[in-house]
Amino acid sequence: MPDILNPSAAEPVTAAQLKQVADEAYEKYPGSCSHAVWHVIKRYIPDQEYRTANSLVAFLKADKRWKETPVSELAERASRGELIVGGLVTQPNGHVIVVYPGAAKPAGGYAYTSGGKSQTMRARGMYPLAMSTSLGGWAGAKSKGDKTIWDPWANDGKFAEVVFWRLDTGAAK
Repeated sequence: MPDILNPSAAEPVTAAQLKQVADEAYEKYPGSCSHAVWHVIKRYIPDQEYRTANSLVAFLKADKRWKETPVSELAERASRGELIVGGLVTQPNGHVIVVYPGAAKPAGGYAYTSGGKSQTMRARGMYPLAMSTSLGGWAGAKSKGDKTIWDPWANDGKFAEVVFWRLDTGAAK
């Protein structure tokens, strides 16, 4: 079995191991997306320093080990145990997530409160699953693989700006 604490291990990380690490992150950092994502990244890159969401997005753009990856490839890659981080810079705080292994599912379908009224987010297109935590109260931003990569933003315009990167452990920094 590969040692996910040792990125030089010959065998790749499995989807089950990625789920385990993402579940740990969700439980340990329910109010901080950047800490939760950092927890997962550290299992692949043990010396990864902590960065807030906006700083992490800037780092992922600049580091050659992280490759921009289209949404159409995310579910398959995560289901092979590949680490994929998605993010969007906003002020004052951006948001970052980890793509969770498993088959794509319809976004939406969860309850939320708006204007004091309980509502259900309408179901819509098929998207890969997400591990996402948040300091905010938006129901779609909290997912232990039960919501999708679209749900934290819950808006097509915002989601169109989200970028996803996969870790290429064979690439130089």
